Amino acid sequence: MFKKSLIVLSLLALPLTASANWSAGAGYANLSDDDLSLGVIYGAVAYEFAKEGSKFSLVPELRLGTGISDDKMGGVKVEIERFTALSVRGQYNYDNGFYAYVMPSYANLDVKASFNGASYSDDDWEFGFGAGVGKKLNENTSVEASFESYDGTDVITVGFKYAF
Repeated sequence: MFKKSLIVLSLLALPLTASANWSAGAGYANLSDDDLSLGVIYGAVAYEFAKEGSKFSLVPELRLGTGISDDKMGGVKVEIERFTALSVRGQYNYDNGFYAYVMPSYANLDVKASFNGASYSDDDWEFGFGAGVGKKLNENTSVEASFESYDGTDVITVGFKYAF
C-alpha cells in the first residue's frame, strides 16, 4: 500500500517539478506600529498556478526571515527572532511585465523583549491582508513591493524573485 501511495504522489508531483512555475527570492520587510519599527530580511519560495492564456494566477508563497534591526520602547529593547508568513496571492499579470496582487496571509512573529538583563519572548500567529505590485525585469527575474496589515502592525516589503 505504501509503494502505491508513493507512486501516485510522485506522478502528481512530477508536473509541478517539470514546469517553470517555481520561484525563489529574498527581500527586506519593515514592521511598524505606533511605537516600534523593526527590520527583517527574508527568503521566499512560491509556485505560480496559471491557466494557459489567462492573465490571472494564484501564487502560494512561504516566507521565512530573521530580524536585522531592533528598536526601543520605554527603555525596553525589542527585537525579532523569527518571521514566518504563509500567503496565497491572487495575481493579475499585465502584458508589459507589470503585475498586481492581493493576498491573505497567516504570519508568525517571534519577538524578544529585554530590559536590565531580563528577557521575555513571545510568538503569535495573526491573519493579515495585503496588496502589492511587481515588475518582471526579464523572463526569470522580477522585483516587487507590497503592503500588509496584521492587527495594527503594518508590514512594508521590497524584494526580488527568480523563477526557474
